[in-house]
Amino acid sequence: MKRSILTFLALTTFAQTAWAIVDEQKIGLMEAIQKVLETNPQIQMLDMDVEISKNNTKKANRLQNPSIDTFKSMGNSIESEPQLIGASYKFEILKRGKRKQHAKSQEFTAQNTRQFSQYDLILDVRKAYIDLLLKKSNLNILKEQQKLASELYESIQKDVKAKKMPETEALQAKIALNRSIMAVKTAKSNVIFSQNRFNTVMNTSDINYDTKEDKLNGNYHELLTIEPTDNLLDYENIKNFALKRRFDLQKARQEVITAQKNLEVIKSKLIPDVEFSAGYGYRTASKGDTGKFESGAYIGASLTNIPLFYQYQPEIKNAKLEIEKAQLKYKDVEIDALRNITDAWEKFVITRETLNFYNDELLANSKEFLDASYKGLVKKEIDLTAYLVSKKTYFDTMLEYQKALADYYVSYAELVCEMNIIEVEKEYL
Repeated sequence: MKRSILTFLALTTFAQTAWAIVDEQKIGLMEAIQKVLETNPQIQMLDMDVEISKNNTKKANRLQNPSIDTFKSMGNSIESEPQLIGASYKFEILKRGKRKQHAKSQEFTAQNTRQFSQYDLILDVRKAYIDLLLKKSNLNILKEQQKLASELYESIQKDVKAKKMPETEALQAKIALNRSIMAVKTAKSNVIFSQNRFNTVMNTSDINYDTKEDKLNGNYHELLTIEPTDNLLDYENIKNFALKRRFDLQKARQEVITAQKNLEVIKSKLIPDVEFSAGYGYRTASKGDTGKFESGAYIGASLTNIPLFYQYQPEIKNAKLEIEKAQLKYKDVEIDALRNITDAWEKFVITRETLNFYNDELLANSKEFLDASYKGLVKKEIDLTAYLVSKKTYFDTMLEYQKALADYYVSYAELVCEMNIIEVEKEYL
């Protein structure tokens, strides 16, 4: 019994410790972006790829190591031959520079890959952040709707008891109330799921991040977005800027250059290498004809890797095909980039117009209708039930507005992602 109690206490303590390592922390959008770029393992691995490519550039630029040679004559037939000791070194003709240029081109490709992947990750963070804010806003509105449905149900019950309404009206109101209760429960679950998804993007296990804001609203600057009432961005400027800056295009362009450099490296194999050797030779008094110790030096040169029997034609043909493939890939990437930029811009324009319509018309009309209904209730021109119905209409409009607001934020995030920037600044365009 005592052992069971101790085991229970130990497990309880362990569970409390395990839960204690999870820290709740609110975070702003820009801070979230900066943090994920520092901690995301995919970005860290791409950083390592860049470092590897830099080391490969150094390796490609390496000099050949020398060789130390020694020759010792043995046997009666060569007793008079000198003993030799020296070194040899092979000079590569027009090869090392081409290898370095090829490796340097691969280094630029790795850097562009890292940069392009960075903006995809930033977009994931922004979309997850906006989605969590949207779900939190919806929860708040649905809670108000539940409260409203409860008030409406109580009002109708009074009318039913006063024989002013049939019982079926109360039944319908109760069904509406129960649906509101279920909608709130679902909204709570959606908030939890969205927060988990946000933390998945943040790649955290010991901190549970939450948005700094409690709801989605028009805090455009805080969410790194331009005002929907600002002058509309010029499509041609956006397109031209994006096509110059996009790192996937730069990567594809660099892959063409890399393929061309590879062809140069392979062709350089047709150039023979020159190997020089030099050293010291001597012959002892007992081995020479003069009866004296004799010494001297030697020097030699030779051509190596002469392309006489094999001229690297398969490698050269493959290298030319790789250039053609890289050029086709660049055209394909350019077409996709142009299409994606156009789609993102059109989506941004549509969501901007929709949001401005809500701000200029629908929200004002819904609020005006709600105010008029309240005044009618005060003047007893309408009953409480009619007022609560108008209030429900207003909340439904607010839910639609939150969706339009989230769509605008996401469309802007997608547009700047296609431009490979975080925010549109004047110096960009």
